[in-house]
Amino acid sequence: MQLVFIDDSGQRQPRREHLGELISVGAVMFPEDQVAKYSREVDKLRVEIGMPDKQEFKWNSPKGSFMAQASGEVVKATRRRMLEIAADCGVRTAVVIWDRGMVPWTKEDVATEILGYLYERIEIHLESSEERGIVIADIPGGGSKDHSKWLSQALDLTTLGTRYAKPERVVMPIVTAPSDHVPHLQLADLVTAATTAAVSGREAGLELIDALKPLARRNAYGYIGGAGLVLWPPNLNDLYYWVLGESTYVKSGTGHPIGPTHELFAQPGRPFRSSNGMPQQDLR
Repeated sequence: MQLVFIDDSGQRQPRREHLGELISVGAVMFPEDQVAKYSREVDKLRVEIGMPDKQEFKWNSPKGSFMAQASGEVVKATRRRMLEIAADCGVRTAVVIWDRGMVPWTKEDVATEILGYLYERIEIHLESSEERGIVIADIPGGGSKDHSKWLSQALDLTTLGTRYAKPERVVMPIVTAPSDHVPHLQLADLVTAATTAAVSGREAGLELIDALKPLARRNAYGYIGGAGLVLWPPNLNDLYYWVLGESTYVKSGTGHPIGPTHELFAQPGRPFRSSNGMPQQDLR
């Protein structure tokens, strides 16, 4: 059995040129026997830094909270340590990111669609692990009405599945829990937000890529792109090169070169083919 914890995130104004608002959702997938170990290790971390018991680790910490008042070095070290603990516990992750600048669906429609993309990765992960799983999500914002609507939409995934994944490994409807009571949901917040920040070009996310990559799911060919990190639409595939350092994207068993090649010019529809999109930088 595996326990899967999911949370959403986003970036309204990415630093990379050509990107619009990003909306994302991510999962951290725990072997059942590692769930308690992760809690214990995070409790130790909390004691080490002097963080009050009733406060949670959040990417965007509330004003006045311990982490909001901590020094930048403490925040960086704490985030990295949480990811290292997760790696020691055998956690695997998947994050789906949608660019509304290229595909301007409503936020509600995007959230529904990317949850389906994430569910497919969860089912594939559980199948490859030959295990069953339970999915726990952070309680969505917006009040009880929005909460009920979200649960109804999520129920379709665990009863009907998607076009590409049948509901065979997730053994019950997705349930929700308050993140302040569940450290594993706080990890989902960190992984999803940090990955989205890295894709958007924010330093706070980019500096954690080396700690995020060991956690990310990989496909049968060893690549994270399309497995542990999914970017939509496909025009963004070259970002797998700039963010993850991968020079190949595999689709349907065929590898496609991404990022800079022998061509020294951008191709229409592929804004990141020869440039990482960062301001005043060109890494051709």
